[in-house]
Amino acid sequence: MSKNNYINEYKHLIRLGMPITIAQVGLTLQGTADTLMLGQHSAQELAASGFANSLLVMAQLLGMGFCMAAVPTIGHLYSQRKHQDITSELKSSLLADSIQGVMVCLLMYTCYLLLPLMGVEADLLPLIRQYLLIVIPSLLAMNLCTGMKNFYDCLSDTQTTMWIVLAGNIWNIAWNWILIFGKLGFPEMGLAGAAWATVSSRLLMLAIYLGVFLLRKKYAIYRTLWHTAIITRQSLMRHNRLGWPIALQLTIELAAFSGIALTLGRGGISWDATSALAAHQVGCQIASFIYMFYIGIGSAISIRVAHYHGLNGWRGIRHSAHAGYHLILMVGIIATVLVYLFRHNITALFVSNEDPVLFAAISSTVVAMVWPMIFYQVGDGMQTCYVNALRGIGDVKKLLKYSFICYGMLTIPASYLMGIVLDGGAVGIWWGFPTGLTLAGILYLRRFLWQCNKAAHQPVET
Repeated sequence: MSKNNYINEYKHLIRLGMPITIAQVGLTLQGTADTLMLGQHSAQELAASGFANSLLVMAQLLGMGFCMAAVPTIGHLYSQRKHQDITSELKSSLLADSIQGVMVCLLMYTCYLLLPLMGVEADLLPLIRQYLLIVIPSLLAMNLCTGMKNFYDCLSDTQTTMWIVLAGNIWNIAWNWILIFGKLGFPEMGLAGAAWATVSSRLLMLAIYLGVFLLRKKYAIYRTLWHTAIITRQSLMRHNRLGWPIALQLTIELAAFSGIALTLGRGGISWDATSALAAHQVGCQIASFIYMFYIGIGSAISIRVAHYHGLNGWRGIRHSAHAGYHLILMVGIIATVLVYLFRHNITALFVSNEDPVLFAAISSTVVAMVWPMIFYQVGDGMQTCYVNALRGIGDVKKLLKYSFICYGMLTIPASYLMGIVLDGGAVGIWWGFPTGLTLAGILYLRRFLWQCNKAAHQPVET
């Protein structure tokens, strides 16, 4: 591929991915604002929301992953300008997303009933129950929002989804302040106020998504075809066949990185639980910020690959994926250089210096954790790039298997060995991450190249 062609791919990926990245930054800032407000109102409410959200994030990942099934199909059809089929696929995907959303809500209500068996402290239980009862029904609205977002993104309209997500973030932050603290004549609701702010922001985003579809000229053709578009059993089955492996793959990946942190709660011979958990949380914040840029580029890769796939353009598929990895690698290099240069100052951004001894212990752990964080960026970038490329061509059958091998059978045991058995603490836990991420990246790349080579050797139809 020539230099000019690579530059062209870079421009397309940046144009598609930058709005997605900005929306992700907005979501992160919203979560930070929620945490700060609840922490100022009540430490108990902050703890309750932390526990409740640790359950809800799994449900959100199941929904988000399942809704991704529409990307390869709609992206494929959009490159062929098959507007009737796109409209049918949109209707089918929204129905499938709604059914899956109801299933996830029922799963979360089961978790709600099992809360007394989860070892939750008695004084936190009523707060957690109240929060879950308010938020769980909005998971269905979240699924529909994600379904509409994927539709707009596949039509290369990522700027619209960016503004909608940012509008929802601003609404959420504003109503958190109003309802948690009782401002502008509203009663002081605390944690319940935070829950209602979350629900209202999701309903607002859904209303805007639907309003854009109903009113914007760009989507007039799909409105015209809506009544004649047919929901077929085949499209519903295809959505489930693609959606569930992605949903479960994302859930396994999160469980590997979040679940292993629970082992730090017991402390070790040479380290204490408080400083280890705090350092782990600081490390997660840094890694999440870097990963937001990976997500933006990865989503753009998936969309771009889906478009090429619709035209059977395997050369473009290969080059777009490789160009995406170049961008991710560049972002990773810049980010890790900055993290390394400011590694001794990072902890002060997240932890107060009220207890100098504890602060010093957390800071030294964070400094040591920078090395595995730098080391795994190559593998993390690779797996982000090529897993999205595989999603773009609809090849998701192997994703669940690869994730179970890399994260369930390698990352968790390696992290436990180095962190707990060998007494490495949080630093040892983090040294387990590069193993699974690097292997996942290699397996996804290998699968992607196999698909490209397979297509290259297929006879051309005449």
